[in-house]
Amino acid sequence: MEEIRFPEPDQVLKEKPSLKKYLRYFLFFGPGAIIASVTIGQGQLILGPQIGAWAQDRLLWIITLSFGSYFIAYVAIRFTLISGINLVDLFALKLKGALNWFFIALIIIFIPMFAATIITTLGISLQWIFGFDSSLVVVWGTYFGILAVMFVILWRYKIIEYTQAFFVVVLAAGAVASMVSSVMAGQLNILKAIPHFFTIGDIPSYPSWVPESISGKPIFLTILGYLGTLTVTIITVVGYSGWIKVKKWGIFKKRGDANKLSEKLFERFKEKGRIDYLPEDKKEIRKAKLLVTPALVDLMLAYIIVAIVSAAYMLGGYAWLGRAHLIPTDANPLEAQAEIFRNIAKSMSNWLVPLFKISLFFALFGTIYAGFEAASRMLYETMKGVVPKIRKIEYKQFAFYVFAYLFLIGIPLAVAIFTRILSLLTILGLTLLVIGVIGVIIYGAGALYYTQKVLPEPYRLGKAGMAIAILSLIFMAIPFIFIFR
Repeated sequence: MEEIRFPEPDQVLKEKPSLKKYLRYFLFFGPGAIIASVTIGQGQLILGPQIGAWAQDRLLWIITLSFGSYFIAYVAIRFTLISGINLVDLFALKLKGALNWFFIALIIIFIPMFAATIITTLGISLQWIFGFDSSLVVVWGTYFGILAVMFVILWRYKIIEYTQAFFVVVLAAGAVASMVSSVMAGQLNILKAIPHFFTIGDIPSYPSWVPESISGKPIFLTILGYLGTLTVTIITVVGYSGWIKVKKWGIFKKRGDANKLSEKLFERFKEKGRIDYLPEDKKEIRKAKLLVTPALVDLMLAYIIVAIVSAAYMLGGYAWLGRAHLIPTDANPLEAQAEIFRNIAKSMSNWLVPLFKISLFFALFGTIYAGFEAASRMLYETMKGVVPKIRKIEYKQFAFYVFAYLFLIGIPLAVAIFTRILSLLTILGLTLLVIGVIGVIIYGAGALYYTQKVLPEPYRLGKAGMAIAILSLIFMAIPFIFIFR
């Protein structure tokens, strides 16, 4: 293998700019649907309305900061789409596995915690939607959690992708309908809210009516925790590197076994100490740049959907909860949100309450469904670089082992959360802070460094791309500044 020629990009990528061309770009939406479904979960359902209730529309700029994680994810995925090499394999080689083990430790510690919060929240939602016995919250949450995981293990990836796209559409429809109805009811002024997407650093104080369980927490931790609910987490960004192989995007397009090709290219890199197999002629370089476009479109669509839904829930909390001094807490994490839709239904549309119930179930079921796929894929890709035996295990078998671990640890934690021994909101915020902010900054810095150092010069980020990548890392780090305020 002296040199690899890039496959021909999809015809739509080579067409001249037109409305028809860009509408066809929506067909690239795939792994981004999984990311959006994982992201639009209990963070948006609980923390979004909570922040909107006390901060009004003044913290909408957190949604803007979360864009940084999506571009960081693109930089990381772009490296693999062009070179065929997984970044986690490169990290294992260059850093002697230290960063891989750090990420693995994060997942082993924090994912059972996240599983526990989602089992509890899913059970609470089912109890509210169907009127189940409140004492069986953990039982119903566990049952539907196991059901979601079994779908992942038994179904093909494409089915997972399609179902998540459906979940996301339902969620977005419910969020947009609620926002439109709030405006029509005179409870929300969108034009007044829009500037707050750009007033980065504007931080209000807690109102006097906010309970101590919330106001006792430093605001910067609230901001960081909520930012973590909006971002592409370390789980999904590493999982994405496995999904692009299934999708056969980039260098893997129209080839055989993508995993074997990736391993072959990595072995070549280890032998030569550099990437010497990428062609240098302009035609091939242009093809490579076109081949990364599907991932960019996919991630940007995911960000737009997450931003719209997140803004809707924050503004719903502002429009309907803050004025009534209602706020989601550990005691009633979902009841307050239902008040948003009850009020809208009274003034506008009776069908919004059932729509909220449907979107609530899809949000939580979709989070554990897609989240498990992402977590399993992330661990599989990360561990292959430091535990060679993992490469001999089929992904579905590996996913079953992860499932057993998650529920073995997650169910007792869910019981502790339900009985108030542990705080749902504290665990949720801490988990998302670590995997959604700290982990992404570390991974993103590594992705940017190796993109510019390891890729041959024609394939590196240009000045504009480099500037956006650096700005993205700054966006993710900005909330830490408020520690000193």
